[in-house]
Amino acid sequence: MAERQKYRAIAALREARPQSDAPAPSTGVRLPVKPPKPQGKRSDPAWKQYSVLLKRESHKHASLLLRQKYEGIDMSDLMQALLEQWVETEQ
Repeated sequence: MAERQKYRAIAALREARPQSDAPAPSTGVRLPVKPPKPQGKRSDPAWKQYSVLLKRESHKHASLLLRQKYEGIDMSDLMQALLEQWVETEQ
């Protein structure tokens, strides 16, 4: 019985709140349209995630070099380039 009263009080509070369906008035300021976010590798069907085992120190050193010297290049780009180069030499 006490639960019904509690829920009835909650429902009454919800009904008492003003419901505004009208949009906020426009200030006349037009915001610039954001360019579409570039598609990431994870959602690109040309890329697939794989697991490889690398030595910690090698990975840490390579990541540091990439950040310092090659802006915009990440570990997957480096690994892809090395793999393509290796496949090309093996054929």
